[in-house]
Amino acid sequence: MSKRILLLLSIAAPALAQDGVPAPSNVIGAQYPRILPDNSVIFRIKAANAKEVTIGEYKLTKSDDGFWTVRTKPFAPGFHYYSVVVDGLATTDPGSQTFFGALRQSSGIEIPSPESDFFAVKDVPHGAVRIEWYFSKTTNKWRRIFVYAPPDYDKDASTRYPVLYLQHGMGEDESGWTNQGHENFVLDNLIAARKAVPMIVVNEHGTAPDPATALADHERWMLDNRFAEFDSVVSRDLIPTIDRRFRTFADREHRALAGLSMGGAEAMRIGLHHLDLFASIGLFSPAIGNLDPVRDYDGKLANANEQLRLLWIGIGKDDTSFFLSVKRSHESLEKAGIHHVWIESEGAHTWTVWRKYLADFAPRLFR
Repeated sequence: MSKRILLLLSIAAPALAQDGVPAPSNVIGAQYPRILPDNSVIFRIKAANAKEVTIGEYKLTKSDDGFWTVRTKPFAPGFHYYSVVVDGLATTDPGSQTFFGALRQSSGIEIPSPESDFFAVKDVPHGAVRIEWYFSKTTNKWRRIFVYAPPDYDKDASTRYPVLYLQHGMGEDESGWTNQGHENFVLDNLIAARKAVPMIVVNEHGTAPDPATALADHERWMLDNRFAEFDSVVSRDLIPTIDRRFRTFADREHRALAGLSMGGAEAMRIGLHHLDLFASIGLFSPAIGNLDPVRDYDGKLANANEQLRLLWIGIGKDDTSFFLSVKRSHESLEKAGIHHVWIESEGAHTWTVWRKYLADFAPRLFR
């Protein structure tokens, strides 16, 4: 799950006036939150009858017109969730877009920087994100998926495409890689620069059947469940649906499975148990313990060099949740001679990091 204390449209860093500019993640017309030249933020909330308003560590000050205001310390560039707490009630900021995280809609603010360029909206051919529904026999329910179709998908009915199945983290949902991760703009720009091959990207909800149960005691759920039911959703229901509805190359060489946090743990488990379906696996800050390459995953890692085209692992140095266990897993894989890409980057357990991982992982696929 990504940190709390976020941009529906990705843009490069604007020139900031001395009194700041509206955050790019604001709703249309909203002047606050405002980002100042040093990346500090002014929040301004109207709550005339409130007795106390806070945002994270900050207590806002009330003025005579009923507005509560605070200027924060400088934020790190990137994406940050936040909540407004009014007299003990956590709610959203009317001036900000909302994003699904921790099983609820939260406000978010994007602090742009020159690094935002790789997911900026540019004058390049754009793909389309489609929202689809399909029936899962495994869960006996209808399930929603987000599907990125690359530029030119609808122009040539004879062209087929490889597929990346890309998963979110605990407490988020299938909208996350579009709304928070901007996967469509990342892929648009990579494809336009000929750094990545055109591909379809599929986002599913990573819990089955009840995400609330999973979040309430996620450590036990992950230990007991081992994603067995979601494994069946992906392998028996989702992949046949995508191959039936879209023009795919329906073979393992043209399928990859990746995910962040919980989604990374799912990618490892499902990918290794279905090497007949996937030839590439990506783990972005994965929620995995210290790997034993011989015993874990029924020993399937032992033959990874022969069966996987790509095993990609990345973790931020400031990821207090998983850095040590993921780095030890990397060292165990290295000692066992199992080939993999290892990225030890700056950053924590956030979308700011995972966007960059997608931009590194995608160009390595389907070559």
